[in-house]
Amino acid sequence: MLKDVKFRYLLDTSPRGIVYLNNFVIQVERREDEEQNLKQQEIFDILVAAGYFRARIKGLSAFDKIVGGMVWCMEACDFDVDVDLLFSENLTIGQKIALTEKIVAVLPKMSCPHLIEPHQIQGLDFINIFPVIQWLVKRSVENRAERAEKLKSFAVGQFHNHFKLQVDKVAKEKNTKVLENIEKIQNLYAPRREFKKKSSAGSAEDELTRVRITLLEFGDKGRLLATNRQKSTEKSLSTEEMEEKASEVDE
Repeated sequence: MLKDVKFRYLLDTSPRGIVYLNNFVIQVERREDEEQNLKQQEIFDILVAAGYFRARIKGLSAFDKIVGGMVWCMEACDFDVDVDLLFSENLTIGQKIALTEKIVAVLPKMSCPHLIEPHQIQGLDFINIFPVIQWLVKRSVENRAERAEKLKSFAVGQFHNHFKLQVDKVAKEKNTKVLENIEKIQNLYAPRREFKKKSSAGSAEDELTRVRITLLEFGDKGRLLATNRQKSTEKSLSTEEMEEKASEVDE
């Protein structure tokens, strides 16, 4: 009974309807599933769109395209897979499962949210393979875009370290002249001490008075004049108020 179940499983999952049983090659008729065929085509399409053009080679089997695409995506994400895809065509079922086990072992390291078993890849279960391939392609595209941005920034930095554009030279000269003019103006209108207050031992001045004296020493008369005007205005207002009160008393 166990052999019968195993034989039926091989019939359902064997690609191209080929089964190896007791060192004999048996050609059988494989069941066709429209949904499986649709997912297979979608997998090949997204692999080609991502840049894995081996997926459109007609001479390669579906297993070689799937395994090659998964390994290609993993390497694009900077994850190493201990497999040798060269000169490994027409593998036996055991060799295919051993190969897919190494691939499946890398998926948890990449934090893949989808679970898949080695026999599902070997048996070309495209419905369960599709979400894994889709996630790997998305992750590889993001990783390549991030790497390209870093390389671009590095290349631009190296270019500016060794070369100068004419526009940059003109802009640098203008900035240098502007900075020189600003420095001249700052030196020309820098605060200079014009007076110096004699120190008196018994003077008791408040902070506001000391500030005004310091400003006056450096030629800033604006604050002092404004303060004097304010005081005179307050005095005039107080005089007018007193006159109004006096007139009210007389009445």
